[in-house]
Amino acid sequence: MTVDVQIVRLKMLCEYSLGVFFVFTYMRSAIEPKVIQVLRIVTGKLKGKNVSWVLIGSTSLALQGVDIKPKDVDILTSKGGAFEIGELLKEYEVEPVRLKKSELFESFFGEFNVNGIEVEVMGDMKEKVCDKWVSLSSRLVCPKIVEIEGMRIPVSSLLEQQKSYEQLGRRKDPVRVRKINEALRRAEENVD
Repeated sequence: MTVDVQIVRLKMLCEYSLGVFFVFTYMRSAIEPKVIQVLRIVTGKLKGKNVSWVLIGSTSLALQGVDIKPKDVDILTSKGGAFEIGELLKEYEVEPVRLKKSELFESFFGEFNVNGIEVEVMGDMKEKVCDKWVSLSSRLVCPKIVEIEGMRIPVSSLLEQQKSYEQLGRRKDPVRVRKINEALRRAEENVD
């Protein structure tokens, strides 16, 4: 796959125990303009709202330099956040927010179609790991922020997502883990 590489600055807004703010620079693969447009709509609707949220999945990975072409937008939030985002995106609703369970996931899930791009909202999401439900809510506490085209977008870190993919073990997950590792190596090389 050819990659249209651009530099995107990621700023860690969380203060670590040493009191240092880290700034990382990653390369990101091309994200279709339609996906960027959807991000602009979503961030615009969420601006000024008291909703904690982060992107997870392929769009989050691509924004952090993983060589992947996202076709949808996955939003992780709290239970209340899922219902609020559901109201904000009501005009795009495909499936209203409701509790949904599968073998691997449980969340307050809603599906939306924003200008032809699928947007999934997952509130209070849990993954099944070794027969136990594990909450992903800690990802909302202090997310990385990606700045792109004037937008500040909270994303779940590559390491958090890598861990999920390793534990879930779906057919597509080993490829994503490999691509995350490649992006992390590139990031290390750029820091040195």
